[in-house]
Amino acid sequence: MTGIPETVVPAAAPGHDFRLTAWQRDTGSEALLVMIHGLGCSKQSFAGAWSQTGFRDWSLLAPDLPGFGRAPKPADFSYDLQQQARVVASLLDQRASRRVRLVAHSMGGTLALLLPDRILSRLEALVLVEPRLLAESCSVAAEASRYPEEDFDSQFMQGFRRRVRSDPRVAFDAEHADPLAFQRSANSLVRWAGSGEMLSRFARLPCPAWFVYGADNRHLAELRHLPPHQTVAIPGAAHFPMHDNPDLFYATLAGLLDSAGPGRKGMPQ
Repeated sequence: MTGIPETVVPAAAPGHDFRLTAWQRDTGSEALLVMIHGLGCSKQSFAGAWSQTGFRDWSLLAPDLPGFGRAPKPADFSYDLQQQARVVASLLDQRASRRVRLVAHSMGGTLALLLPDRILSRLEALVLVEPRLLAESCSVAAEASRYPEEDFDSQFMQGFRRRVRSDPRVAFDAEHADPLAFQRSANSLVRWAGSGEMLSRFARLPCPAWFVYGADNRHLAELRHLPPHQTVAIPGAAHFPMHDNPDLFYATLAGLLDSAGPGRKGMPQ
């Protein structure tokens, strides 16, 4: 248990109105940090932000995406990342008067690149933590995408839950991930990462942006294609740097976000 009070925030995508579970803290500051989790994860991924002194004065928002955590899990939702991006966009449109900085992990980082330009252009900063921008980096999603929906729970999901439950290197919230949401999200992630679009979307971002990764994953294919000044390694960490080395991760995050404060909308150098 984290002790962080849970709330509900409205969000929407075409044909769906959601009431998403979320952790939210409003300090009255204009600065708002929004945190988006990855495949098979939940708002739990960013629990550490609430105890970090560097964010003590910040307003924070970490929602559960549809199908994950304690959010609704509708069977008639496509879970395509573009549809999920529309859900996140509706959250951010409701907070258009705030100075929003967005942090997104893994699948959430891929999703963030699918946000509409009206959202991306008004972000003060975008920090993608181990986003999947190339298909060869999508190991879990690629494995999951090999199973059809009708067999997914019995042939993949149950075994995946057992596997990650005993693996200290990962921090999934698989027990609260809906199998249908997981399978459809994984399929979509593999399609988008393999589309050839994601690296170019990153290069065209209209806001300051960084690719943060665990130093143990220095082999990630994306790193061969990104400018060094936009990549940041977290020592002693792998795919979940916010769990593997939380103090350094959040200190690094605070530094990046502070460098992209008001009046500094150019790309980082």
